[in-house]
Amino acid sequence: MRDNRLVTAEITGIMPPTIYFLLPKALSALWFSLQFRSLGRPQWEWFERYLTGPSAERFVVEYLNHTGPLSLPVILPESVHHLRIRWTTPEGDQ
Repeated sequence: MRDNRLVTAEITGIMPPTIYFLLPKALSALWFSLQFRSLGRPQWEWFERYLTGPSAERFVVEYLNHTGPLSLPVILPESVHHLRIRWTTPEGDQ
């Protein structure tokens, strides 16, 4: 599944909002920003599965299409951050 719509991805305080042309690139960037952080094991496994797993792109596309922007807490020892993904218009509409 390839959805060629623009997507904005960020992790507050870790990865600034960035616009990607392809959702897989956004998911890869999010995982790259998280994989070596001090996440608890269940949280690490969940993010790995839903950012890199075989159904990751399909899961996120369906969520964005049916529910809207995705926002998940990222709990680290020093603070709580938020992973956010949303469809973006070509003009960068938030």
